[in-house]
Amino acid sequence: MTMYGFYSLNKEPFLYEKETELGIAYTFKDDFFGELTRIYVPKNEEEATDFLAKYSWYKKYGQKYQIKIVLSDYKLYNPEISFIKDEKKLSLEGMKQLIEDQDGKKETTKKDEAYIEKLQRTLLLLVEIIKEKIKIQEDTYKNLFELTKEFRAKHNQLEKLKKEYDKRAKITLLPEEEFTPLPDLTKELKTLSQDIEKIKEKEVLEQQIDAFIEYLKTLEKSESLIKNKYELLKIPLEVENMNKEIQVYENFANKKKGLFAKKVSISEELAKIEKQSVVLHIVSFEQFKENEIKRIEEKYAMIPDLDKRTISDFLIEFDNLKVKEPPKKKEQPKETELSYEEVMVKLEKDFYERGTNEQKVLTVFHSIVRPILLNKIYREKQIEEFITLLNNPNNIMIRLKYFKDIDTSSPRKCYDSLLLYRKNLETIQPDILEGTINVFFKANKVLDNIEYLAVTNKRTQAPSQNLGENEIEYIASIKKSTKVYFIPTEITYDLASDDTLIQKKNQPFFLIDVQKNTINTEKSDIIKIVRYQLEKKQVEQETIAVDIKSQKIDQYKKIIIEGNENFE
Repeated sequence: MTMYGFYSLNKEPFLYEKETELGIAYTFKDDFFGELTRIYVPKNEEEATDFLAKYSWYKKYGQKYQIKIVLSDYKLYNPEISFIKDEKKLSLEGMKQLIEDQDGKKETTKKDEAYIEKLQRTLLLLVEIIKEKIKIQEDTYKNLFELTKEFRAKHNQLEKLKKEYDKRAKITLLPEEEFTPLPDLTKELKTLSQDIEKIKEKEVLEQQIDAFIEYLKTLEKSESLIKNKYELLKIPLEVENMNKEIQVYENFANKKKGLFAKKVSISEELAKIEKQSVVLHIVSFEQFKENEIKRIEEKYAMIPDLDKRTISDFLIEFDNLKVKEPPKKKEQPKETELSYEEVMVKLEKDFYERGTNEQKVLTVFHSIVRPILLNKIYREKQIEEFITLLNNPNNIMIRLKYFKDIDTSSPRKCYDSLLLYRKNLETIQPDILEGTINVFFKANKVLDNIEYLAVTNKRTQAPSQNLGENEIEYIASIKKSTKVYFIPTEITYDLASDDTLIQKKNQPFFLIDVQKNTINTEKSDIIKIVRYQLEKKQVEQETIAVDIKSQKIDQYKKIIIEGNENFE
């Protein structure tokens, strides 16, 4: 073990010794089942050396060459172990050959060229992201100008009505303002894109990427942009208040025209409007700005850990931007079935091409009220907690965008209005998958009487559905042409504040209407995965495993879901 760099101090593998058994305790990460700890008991020194050589190679190169460990039996603590690539079992010589096959000048040159192409692609996409961010800035500015124009008109109308009502009233009329367009950077950005294609030095490209990231960060943190975004949310609420006040003045003006009209006071009506105003509960600009800056900082804090070839993809996905892919030098032939990555990109693109109302309905199904919507179970305490959340000032933005139609006057009315989202879902056309993907969900062994399956492509976030004592985790292969509802974001609790709701991006989620698809569970055995824990002790300067005990048994089942051809 020492020869292969395993010292049995604080990291596995450890020497394992119990009664007559002598072996090696090791831990590896399985693509489906996560971390598993097992024991390898060799028959002789030759077998031990072979295992350690393979395991040492796997630790160093396994991820690079896409090698996986497969066990003969996932219930045993000491199963047979195989190192697999492309469904073929590898010997130690086969592992070493993988390095030799890729060790050569031509291969290295091709790799360098491919790396530079990827860096150029990142930079070209960053230019497109900058264009999109500038466009967003311009659109925000234009929309705010038009909205402010409406605000000034309503303000002046209201001031004049005040003067008509009370001749002694002092009023302030707002002057009209002219629109000043922002500087046009189209030519500069086009020149920048042309220059990027001429750069062939890796270091220069990497430095340029870092510079572009800093520029983008500064652009997004612009206080004027954040202020404009805040005003776009606040001004419509203020205009709504002014419309109500104008209506009050006009109503009282009509009453005064009557021959025997009594002298009336409108202060009480105006005070009532002010008291009920949503503007009173909206977060302050400073709080809004702090949240925006925090979100931006958190996003850019992830970038140093990313491969420079994927930074632009991360930014596009994080902010759900619609950015054109730079033209490729060589066109790749299109396959009849899209890859997993292509399927996910298309699903997200299709989601954001849906209407605003459809996006809202689907997003609500990926929120804290999902158990109510999918199981149709009335739990008054759960409903009351939801009402309290909606009434929290911190959640005003989420409420206005997604839960505006929810009746919070009583738990029962709230529940009934929530169930309307179920009816709305039935009117929405599902996505048709153009490739096969694997997803996960937890349920009991019987999938009967389930109308919708809630699933995700992230194993650690597998949602629960109709759980029972015999809970198992399903690994579902969703075939091409399956009908699904895809939702890319989640409305959930803010980890920093239990009473605040936030919308998390990059949380892919699927709803599967069981009636529109076929679930095939035949010939699908339940796979039992025993999770073991080592008992260790210190012997001189080494850590030795002296026992291995079953800690937990997880149950998995692989099934297939396909589109129902008979369902229109």
